[in-house]
Amino acid sequence: MTCMLPLLISPKISLLGLAGGVEEIRQPPIEPSEYQKNLDEDEDSSETPPKGDQPASIVQNRFWSDYNRVFYHPRTIQPVNWGFTEGPLSWESGQAAFGALNKETSLMEEPFRSFVEECDWLQGFQISFDTLPFGAFTLSLLENVKDEYPKKSILTIPSLSPATGNTATNFDLSVAWAFSLVTDALVTRELASLSLTVPIAHASTWASNFAAVSQYIEFDPSSLYHTSAIVSAHLESVTLPLRHRTESQDIHEFASKLNWRNDNPFTCIQGALPVPSNLAQSSPYNFSTPLELGAITAQSTVIRCDDSQVADSIVQSITLRCSEADLHPSLLHLSTYSSYPLPSSYPKFFEKTADHQRAVMYSTLVSRPTSTARTLQAYSSYVREYVRRGELNHECWRGLEEDDLKELVEDLTRLSDGIGVEMDSNDVDDSAPDEEYEVDL
Repeated sequence: MTCMLPLLISPKISLLGLAGGVEEIRQPPIEPSEYQKNLDEDEDSSETPPKGDQPASIVQNRFWSDYNRVFYHPRTIQPVNWGFTEGPLSWESGQAAFGALNKETSLMEEPFRSFVEECDWLQGFQISFDTLPFGAFTLSLLENVKDEYPKKSILTIPSLSPATGNTATNFDLSVAWAFSLVTDALVTRELASLSLTVPIAHASTWASNFAAVSQYIEFDPSSLYHTSAIVSAHLESVTLPLRHRTESQDIHEFASKLNWRNDNPFTCIQGALPVPSNLAQSSPYNFSTPLELGAITAQSTVIRCDDSQVADSIVQSITLRCSEADLHPSLLHLSTYSSYPLPSSYPKFFEKTADHQRAVMYSTLVSRPTSTARTLQAYSSYVREYVRRGELNHECWRGLEEDDLKELVEDLTRLSDGIGVEMDSNDVDDSAPDEEYEVDL
């Protein structure tokens, strides 16, 4: 099983010593949302969304917890206190936040280790995080995890800043933009040593053609509630082979299939929810990068559909597309499961789609070495130019010296150069396992 560590920022609580006693100052309690009230009253516990379309504009939400249906074990919640740091967010403050948490709670020795020891079969760790502000924090956590469990695989899902999606076209050198992009670059460099990484592009960078790809939903790209719902459905689906009882894959095997050349531990996540009627003329949307360059060297696709005939048609369409792209059959991994279980908390943004079609989807992880190399080159070029300008005196750069960024440029260039040249499908070793071309209905 995988091990995940939820991290939440705690509300600030101050204690003021006064003559004659202690006065406790708290933030006003947050009222539960109407949805959570209904859940508590068992009035809306069905997993089936209400029939009919509900305009996205009438769905009001304040926090992710307003529509949360997950019941966390009390020991899994570890509040992270950033209050002790001074000044703006910096690389140093992120590292310090983890150090303080680990020291105060013995995080790695007690809460983390206790959950690991409770696992019947620990295959590895899956960690999701925002690069801002948790980039430095999470890398410090990962360093400890690797030291404690060096033989375990690690799957990471970093949510990138808006800067990364624009590296090819926007050379904004403002401090805020530079810190965001350099943070993404630092995180990317460190994640290159792990088993598999699935980066998620910031929703503000999603191309305008997303609407054409997802023609059956009408969503607000500025709503985290909407965008996270879309991405989470694809992430849950594409990693389902790691959790499904009929599958025997672990993270190591899963990652090895996608990175069989052992030179590109980064994959792109693509998909369609719901599956468009004109699937043959439509391409899945890439939620990782706008740089779809070069050949696909491996692909893992999960189809969610209860209708076997519809599932077969999706399989045929994907198979044909991969054949036209000269992807060797042994490098296409297909699995089919039941339709995606849309919870009642899911956004009501489906447009002109029958209820039974809304949960038909497919999600794909693809390896594109050329796209990865180009992204690394873009990072390297940007950081090199920023260092050349010598504008590293802002407080946000605390913990990073000029030599650190010069080393980052060298490492990114080395990683980019280390990604092998593209191979023709005929160059694939035919001794590679060919049973991957299977569909579990």
